[in-house]
Amino acid sequence: MNSSVRANLPWLAAVLIGAIVTSLSMAGLGSSGKLKQDGNRFAIYGSAYGRLLARLSETTVDRVWHLGVEQIVPHNIDGSMHGETSLAEELEAASPNLPGQPAIDHLKDWYTGMRVAKYSRTNPYSLSESHLFTVKKEVEEMLLRSFKMDPGHYGAYNSYHLFLTTHEFGGDERSRAHAIKVANAALASIASEQEDPEPWLTAASAAMNLYLLETENHMESGTDIPLHILKQYRAKIGNCLSMFEQLKERAELNGNWDNLSSARQVEIIHRYRFANRTYKQFDAMIARGEEIGSSKQEEPAVDARRNETD
Repeated sequence: MNSSVRANLPWLAAVLIGAIVTSLSMAGLGSSGKLKQDGNRFAIYGSAYGRLLARLSETTVDRVWHLGVEQIVPHNIDGSMHGETSLAEELEAASPNLPGQPAIDHLKDWYTGMRVAKYSRTNPYSLSESHLFTVKKEVEEMLLRSFKMDPGHYGAYNSYHLFLTTHEFGGDERSRAHAIKVANAALASIASEQEDPEPWLTAASAAMNLYLLETENHMESGTDIPLHILKQYRAKIGNCLSMFEQLKERAELNGNWDNLSSARQVEIIHRYRFANRTYKQFDAMIARGEEIGSSKQEEPAVDARRNETD
């Protein structure tokens, strides 16, 4: 054994011992569950980058939904009919020439065009059952990933909720139970929001979805919904809308509202009006429930008076 090899033996032994110790340590951590991978690489879920990616994927989820779930044929996944210019072609020609277009719109157009190229469909026949199962699985994974990126994003939450709760789209009782957990997770993530008003519309939608899931048996059977449930969700949804109104007013005063594009402002206002119209129905339902309750209480008294007169 030459001198150079003998000189390197201590280093080789140290490397070998280090590798053995590391392997044993990793095995111990793995068996204890401390190395379990949660999929949140670089802590991107819920971060500013995660919210950006959730917004970027909104159009993609919509396109893939049409293909994988609704199977609109011969409607192309990019939103055009056969024979028309595809969205990808329009983006390629138009995007570089749009003056004053925000950088985020350029990035979103590029991302959408890339996904459109993957999911564009020219086959006039519907998907086979095995292919449909694969596509639905991919759609669900995409919806879940988008929701994890930003639980307060209106489109990400509601798209995932719809997929979980609609039987025709693959939802079952187990997934509907999961939808309750998803709604509560969205509400929990939004509860501390004190700057952006938009997530509170997501919270209002999540609260309404919880109400619908809790009362669907009453609706199917035609029985009256208990008053305490109506009052509970009226208060919960009302608080969400009140927070939206307060934060929107604050955003208008500090100029943050003006930083949004006019299209997004209109979209947010439309969502607020829809949620507000739905919320106002609780007053009528509670008034009707109280009227029914009071009439039921009066019936025994009337019967008792009749018995006394008899």
